[in-house]
Amino acid sequence: MTKGQKVDTDLIVSGDQAYKGSAKEIVTLSLMLAEKASEMEKPVFNILRDRMGINPKTFSKLKVIGERMSEISDTKRREVIKQLPASYSTIYLLCSLTPEELISASKAKSITPQISLRKAKDYIQQVRFPKAAATDSERGRWGLKQKHLYSVMRPEDASISEEVKQSLEAALRRVCRDYGVSLQMPKSSETARLIQDERKTKGMFWKSILQKELTARWFNKMPDLTKKQFNLKNVGELYEAPLRTFTGFIIRAEGGTDIFWDKHGEAFVAKLQMLSEVDDNAAQRYNYRRRLEQVMERHTKLAIFNNVTLKNGGFV
Repeated sequence: MTKGQKVDTDLIVSGDQAYKGSAKEIVTLSLMLAEKASEMEKPVFNILRDRMGINPKTFSKLKVIGERMSEISDTKRREVIKQLPASYSTIYLLCSLTPEELISASKAKSITPQISLRKAKDYIQQVRFPKAAATDSERGRWGLKQKHLYSVMRPEDASISEEVKQSLEAALRRVCRDYGVSLQMPKSSETARLIQDERKTKGMFWKSILQKELTARWFNKMPDLTKKQFNLKNVGELYEAPLRTFTGFIIRAEGGTDIFWDKHGEAFVAKLQMLSEVDDNAAQRYNYRRRLEQVMERHTKLAIFNNVTLKNGGFV
């Protein structure tokens, strides 16, 4: 067995454990992979990759780490490694910095073995886009004037993995750079506030639609006995009533479900939309949206009403 084959065998045996080990083990493995990539023909290197049994995306990240670390001298690399965390994902993210930036960050203790993926992203944001990362008090010093252009929203009931989020963020940054604008990442508290404000705005919008569909004049014409049975004194209480009370009152007062759907289906859609925005319970908001989907599947007229109303309100 030749020396080269022996090294490859050792690499295959140690690889699966090394990238889950210490920062030194991760970097050592990554440097070996980068070296092999430059020495071997691509088909041969691909065989090595397959035999090591490491996920292709992970393997690619390790190779990038090795390529970046090979650009740093041995002495300075040792100092950088001391400040790196035992996480190949975080090290890979930090390797988007230049060798000089990595060296400076390690000297300044801006990166530490305890740094998280989130903190690493924040630090890179600060290095890459110092103006965008500036706090409100700093913006006066930068003389920065900005205008908010767009928001990227994810449906509350849809999930997105951390890896996909990173890929999306990188793509957005490339597009923003091409158009001379910057992508700013809000703090978690700011994100929560933006979502709450958005829901509040939509909730108020749908309440205004509900008020148009069910007026005080209409409510006053309804039987007093039915109002007493449902403990409703005015139409405002009907707007805020639980969904069961809301539908039960209208069906009883109007004389049946057929009349309910024919005359007040739009009001029911508005009520569901409003509740799906203003209810404090996320699971309950999801249930309201599911009920709304079922209604629109069964009633084409109401689906059209819903879509036209959202469009006229500027929400689609």
